[in-house]
Amino acid sequence: MKQTFLRATALAAVLALAPPAVASEAPGTLISTSTVPASEGQRIRYTSTTESGETVEVSGALYDTPHARGLIALAPGTRGMADHCAPSAGTAMLSSIEGDSIGINYEAPLVGQLTRAGYRVVVTDYIGLGTPGTHTYLNRIEQGHALIDAARATAKDNEAIAFWGYSQGGGAAAAAAELVADYAPELDVRATFAGAPPADPLAVMQQGTAGMLDTVVGYATVSYASTYPEFRDALDEYLTEEGHRWLAALEHHCITDAPIPHGDILTGGRTLTELALEDERFTRTLNHNKLGQVGVSMPIMVMTNPDDDLVPAPQAIQLAKDYEAHGSDVTHELVQLRGTASNPLSSLTAPVFEEAGKLARASSYPISNIPAAGHAAPLLFNYGDALQWLAKYMPEKQINPGQVAATTVVAILAVIAALVPVLAPGFWPAVGQMFT
Repeated sequence: MKQTFLRATALAAVLALAPPAVASEAPGTLISTSTVPASEGQRIRYTSTTESGETVEVSGALYDTPHARGLIALAPGTRGMADHCAPSAGTAMLSSIEGDSIGINYEAPLVGQLTRAGYRVVVTDYIGLGTPGTHTYLNRIEQGHALIDAARATAKDNEAIAFWGYSQGGGAAAAAAELVADYAPELDVRATFAGAPPADPLAVMQQGTAGMLDTVVGYATVSYASTYPEFRDALDEYLTEEGHRWLAALEHHCITDAPIPHGDILTGGRTLTELALEDERFTRTLNHNKLGQVGVSMPIMVMTNPDDDLVPAPQAIQLAKDYEAHGSDVTHELVQLRGTASNPLSSLTAPVFEEAGKLARASSYPISNIPAAGHAAPLLFNYGDALQWLAKYMPEKQINPGQVAATTVVAILAVIAALVPVLAPGFWPAVGQMFT
């Protein structure tokens, strides 16, 4: 188990949590592989590079398939901060329990769809997630390096590669696309899919409304404090004892756990978003990890939903525009989902979403009526579009997006049904109240 992040009074104690260096191995070296009972994948360990230039060990998983058309390096969505939240954790790499915390590999069905589409898939756990050290959540350079080096460690000679990710993974995939030409020019990266990317951390904090946002902002705070001394010192000036307690608890938290309640975590009752706008020491760190300040060296699809309440569309749309301004080859897919605030099922029975009653919300806005559903819905319904787009750049074989989407939805819905009560406490009671 990891040492508690803020158990000491001073935030400088986090320096002791830096991941141990593996100086003798070059980045992208495959250290070990092991079979996993009841899984089609192998657990792997490989080397990558931190932002400060240290070579460290990273865990992940490799899913092979015969006669593959290429390798997809998949960056997972938000899992949490504890080691057992890592996608490769657990006996079958599906779930892992530590005390009263549970990590669920909710993208496992999607990995299965990618292998059935003819791709080998390597999934990174990221730096510090599943290995010693703090998970450097939303750190542009370290997430990008972890994904690139996963590909380096597992790609065959001259193999076509694609980066793929959604949510946190969408940001990591885009970061890898920005960095790979300089960091690993030997790789043949054909395309990148970046779904719902948190491209601008400050804009996400300002624009997001989902209740889960509080937790993910906490994750980013823990991450940045572990890496940037200026951020850490500034945070220490404002944190209350309650803030220390809450951030320490987040180090042992998975996104599928119930949110950790807290009082005022900053002096004066400020929020982390307010502090980020007030103190330029925080703003500098957030802007340092902003995507789109450079272009990408391969075609990229940026997918977003205008009704995403967790990773808002405006900042993702801006990312696509920024890449275009740099001369990059960009496909921007704005997903129009029926049953959202911008695209109701029935315009005849529903007033404006904010003014709609229970019945109108249930009948016309079923997606927008559920917290974070606008963020998760494209993960369910639009992966087929991304696969069809990717097929244009990878060797052979076209994909039927309708068939892929249908089978993906069936597989993922079973996972979501188990997650919903945790991700959105009170969800099922709320559904019942729609009809009462």
